[in-house]
Amino acid sequence: MPKYNFIHTAEAYKMSPADVKDRDTFPIKVVAIAGHGNDWSAYYGPTDKTDEEIAMYGDKLTRDQAEPLFYALSNSGRHYRE
Repeated sequence: MPKYNFIHTAEAYKMSPADVKDRDTFPIKVVAIAGHGNDWSAYYGPTDKTDEEIAMYGDKLTRDQAEPLFYALSNSGRHYRE
């Protein structure tokens, strides 16, 4: 028996809360972008999307969520674009 049951993004959108079982795993992808104006931002989305699709259409993380994930950007002197 596998340790985890990875749920494909398309399946996750069809699931109801009652469908969730122990060891179900719901992966996401996070992409950070260093902007042109001395800023940066981070976005997340489903793993079946490309990095570019996440950057263009993903949901934006808050600064508090993004900074621990991207140490280099958060300490680069750039400000987080809210």
